[in-house]
Amino acid sequence: MDQRERDVGWWVRVVLDGWCDRPGPRYRRIAAALTDAVERRLITAGDRLPAERPLADALAVSRGTVVRGYEELAAAGLVGRLQGSGTYVRSPRPREEPGRVREDPAAALLRRRLAGAGEAIDLSLSVPADTSHLPSVTGVDLLADARDHGLHPEGTLRLRTALAAHLTDRLRLPTTAGQLIVTSGTRQALRLVAEAVAGPGRTVVTGCPTSADLLAALSGRGARPLTVAADRWGLDAQAVLRAAARSPAPVVYAETAALPAARRETLLHTARRTGALLVEDLARAGLVLGPDPVPAPPLAAADDGVVAVGSLSRMLWAGLRVGWIRAPAPLHERLLRLRSVHDRAPGVPAQTLATHLLRVVDEPWSEARRAVLRGRSELLLGLLARHLPAWRPEPPAAGLSLWVTVPVADSETYAHLAARYGVIVAPGAAHCVDGRHHAGVRLSFAEPPHRLEAAVDRLAAAWEHHTRDLAATPVPAPRPPRPARGSGPSGG
Repeated sequence: MDQRERDVGWWVRVVLDGWCDRPGPRYRRIAAALTDAVERRLITAGDRLPAERPLADALAVSRGTVVRGYEELAAAGLVGRLQGSGTYVRSPRPREEPGRVREDPAAALLRRRLAGAGEAIDLSLSVPADTSHLPSVTGVDLLADARDHGLHPEGTLRLRTALAAHLTDRLRLPTTAGQLIVTSGTRQALRLVAEAVAGPGRTVVTGCPTSADLLAALSGRGARPLTVAADRWGLDAQAVLRAAARSPAPVVYAETAALPAARRETLLHTARRTGALLVEDLARAGLVLGPDPVPAPPLAAADDGVVAVGSLSRMLWAGLRVGWIRAPAPLHERLLRLRSVHDRAPGVPAQTLATHLLRVVDEPWSEARRAVLRGRSELLLGLLARHLPAWRPEPPAAGLSLWVTVPVADSETYAHLAARYGVIVAPGAAHCVDGRHHAGVRLSFAEPPHRLEAAVDRLAAAWEHHTRDLAATPVPAPRPPRPARGSGPSGG
């Protein structure tokens, strides 16, 4: 059952059935019933518990009773509680061998990609599988702009002009060439922005799941990531407002390709009210898969203080290694100084090819591309429903991949097994800094239909293997949460 379909009645009838017959104070009976549900895998990592007041009303107890029960579970490490985001089931920490450090999820994913190169079907990359979809650009002279040393800190003027026209005409973001810095992709763009604005101690509000490029950019910088809930449309903007109000001038990172208008307005209001710096990721813009593909104007169109980043990797081809930053003047200069210290713009031939591709991409080509991606996403959803009915996929709103909730405590173990069966998937742990999405798996639908069919066959075989292993593993007997100090024989 989808999380959104789980009303309070479901929790009372199914999860908490018989709670009042348990021994001890009422708050501890509630906690014990929820503990049993976790251990029986009736509810899994990432599931959000009901709000305290509605659950208290349904159980005919005081709100304080439910609050105390949730506090018992939090003390036992079974749930997490985030202000503004509710109470959710935590991922249990895997048992580690003494002296062994668990591998970083992003590093583990890279290792699986390298090991499976050339043989495995890689569904972990949210980019086109090849170049067969690209428009024809015959007769291109890749050295047409090679009349000087080729070192252009901002990128070639021709590419920046073509990018500005694309942003203005296609994405409804009025832009000039002088506002843009060409990068080697979104990851480099975010790394430069993070170095410029996300120093030690500064809060960076982002979603769960979020971009792995953002997490890589923040790694080791001392910034304080703060996550809020996100769905297929984007951030929970009200949760962002609450989080930003508690932090001095935070950075807010938002992927806005499919973000509804009301959430956009809330994010802009948040920036005005709290002094937050909005960093808008437009990498999926132009790939909205809903019935109305016309994108809403980006946040940066309404506020020149917004920093926008993006790349051509999803729309065109990741092999171009071309991205961009659109930043206000003072930050633009600082980003250029940082760029000169660390690296340079992509090579001139790549920039020349990107320029020509942008010039020939038109609306009929874009709509045809979106139609292909819609068809492949529907195919993948149908294959998952047929072969993996226990999985809970979320239809995508934009881009080339979708998220699936798998009934496991931590999808990292399954991801390792899937790689052995010849499919690379991205586990939720590589896209979230807290424990709410560890049961998630991201699957790309950019591959051709026959490859998607083969991939799901392999995933189903790996899942059968995984469930056999689970069935052979003894389930520990249910245990009550740790007693609270000074607790009496009865509770509120």
